[in-house]
Order: sequence, then structure tokens, then C-alpha cells
Amino acid sequence: MQRTLVIMAVFLLVVAALGVGVLASHWPFWNRAWQWQQAENGWPERLPGPTRVLRGGAIALPIDLTADSALIGIAGGASTRLLLQAGANGRGSSYFAPGVSARTMVDGRGLAAGLLAPLYGILGRSHPGLLDLPLGAHLRTWRALPRGAITPRQLLWQLSGFPAGAFRPLNPANLRAQLASGPDFERAALHWQSGYPPGSHFEPSPVNAQLLAVLAARVEATSYAQLLEQRLWSQLAAHDAVVLLDRPRGAIAAHCCMTAAAADWLRLGLLLASDGRIGARQLLPAGLVAEMTVDSPVHAGFGLGYRLAEDSAGGRVLILETTGRQLLVSTAMRSAVLWVGEGAPPPLQRMLVMLQSQGA
Repeated sequence: MQRTLVIMAVFLLVVAALGVGVLASHWPFWNRAWQWQQAENGWPERLPGPTRVLRGGAIALPIDLTADSALIGIAGGASTRLLLQAGANGRGSSYFAPGVSARTMVDGRGLAAGLLAPLYGILGRSHPGLLDLPLGAHLRTWRALPRGAITPRQLLWQLSGFPAGAFRPLNPANLRAQLASGPDFERAALHWQSGYPPGSHFEPSPVNAQLLAVLAARVEATSYAQLLEQRLWSQLAAHDAVVLLDRPRGAIAAHCCMTAAAADWLRLGLLLASDGRIGARQLLPAGLVAEMTVDSPVHAGFGLGYRLAEDSAGGRVLILETTGRQLLVSTAMRSAVLWVGEGAPPPLQRMLVMLQSQGA
């Protein structure tokens, strides 16, 4: 009897040790997953774990914003933290809630995905035809699979055929949870299963952005973080940004979780509003922004990475939006508007009026 008790005790100790080991090895996942689970509006206020700094540069467009409390009447409600509007020359107006400024660090949430289309435009200079290159050309394990035929253009159009899937933050086997909390963003993206043939079905899915990041890194034989910093962020932004890593020295999330100064999120819009120019410097290929404003063949009203609308003059407007964040860009008016707050953005027509008044 005593021998049996000893064996059972040892067995329970081994099981307990294994359980503690598994929990400890996945602790970064559980730590973040709990924040996602508890987030009231779907986005945590802060995500713990390793991060990386993306350096800004000294050649960013100067921003000169004049305080204008009347803007709060356009945005509506006390939920607005900041509202910025500016022309392509960087001059414009602003409203800030108490304690907020143009240098306030803002978690862009889904706005981070809006960096991919400009980055791919830059990469296209040294890799002609990159937007229409099948992913299987660089993702060896996908080469013989139907999903290997997906192109970056289809990923930007949200026509990959990959469903968004249910998000169950506390389930470590859930791919959406792995894409949000780690421990390997690339592995989660590469294991996503197709639901429709490429190019046939419109469905926004966070995996599309992560796959674009994976492909860009493979094409340039570097990390997506380094590529984003060197080719784009240090060229357009005045301040450093902070991005989430899936693990120490790992990959960054491309679909979310980038914190940057409010003025730098506006600078992204102004870069597009000026056809890829920053002053006299042409950062993006001329004509790229016009290409971004063309409707996809399957879903009218959605271009390369951005939703599309029309202003009162019939010009196309690029819209990048996520919960509590909205960036509008008018190439015809050469202006951009950034709103940050809680909940849904103000009515679109109000925001379009702001674009027109700034561009007038």
C-alpha cells in the first residue's frame, strides 16, 4: 500500500511539473491573451511582452497645426481624443483633449496594416511585378498548394480567400489567438487554411497583413521590422514608434500593435495625399496612390489596403479605419484627416467635409 502511494505521489509530481513547465513556456501567450480577453472594445490598452523600436528620421514633413476647438463640433461627443486635419504642406488645424498633443503616442491598432501598400510600392522598384507574384514563389511549403497562387495584390484587396475566423483569445490552438498573442506570428499565418479560391471572395482578415510581412521579409532576406524601419518609417516619421514582437528577437505584428506619435500617423496620410512625395522628395513611386484608389474586381469600394469613398467633387478618398481610429486621405484635395477616440468614428460625411475644407 505504501509503495502504491509513493508511486502515485511521484506520478502526480511529474504531472504537476509538466503542467508548470507548459504554463511557463507559454506564459507570454497567456499574459497577452488575458488582456485581449478582458478588452472592453476588442483592443487592449496595453499588451505586455517584448517590443522593438522603429526609428524615425530627421527628414520628415514638418507639421504645423493650429488649435481649433470648433473641430470637436464636427467630430462630435466627448469620446474624441484628438482630431487633426492638414494639407500636403503639413499645415492645418487640430483639436486635442486635455493631456493630449501631436506627440502623444497612439496605439494605431489596425492602422498598422496601412503601411503595407506604401512599403510594397517601394519594394516594387527593385522587384518589378512584386504585387502580382504568387506567394508560392518565395514560400517553399506553399509552392504546390492552391494558396501558393495568392498574390500580394489579392492580400491587399482582402481577396486571399482566407477567412478571418473566430477569435478565441484564451485558446492557444486558435490561429487568431496565435496571431494576436504569439508565440510565433509567422507560423500562425503560414498555417491559415483557405476558405475560398484566391481572388473570388472579399473578407477582411488579419492574416493577410501578416502574410504580406512574411513575403516582404523573404523577398529582401531581412526581417519585416528592419525593412519597415529602413525603407518607410525612418523616411516619413519624425518620431520613433514601438512595435510588438511575438517573442524576444522575434517578428513583429503587421496587422496591429504599433504605437506611434499622433503626428506621424497623420504624416502617413499626407504622404499618400501628395502622391508619395514629402516636400520635393518622391518616396513612393509616382502613380502608386492612384493605383491604390482603384476598386478591386470583386468588391467595389475597396482598393489596395484601404476602403474607398468619393468626395463631393467625385475624387477618390482612401479610408483606413479600425476601432477608435480613422485616417482619411484625399489625393484630389491633397489633404488628410486623423481621428482618435473611443468607439465608432464620426459620420463619414462630416469627415469628408473636413478634407474638403482643408484642401480648399
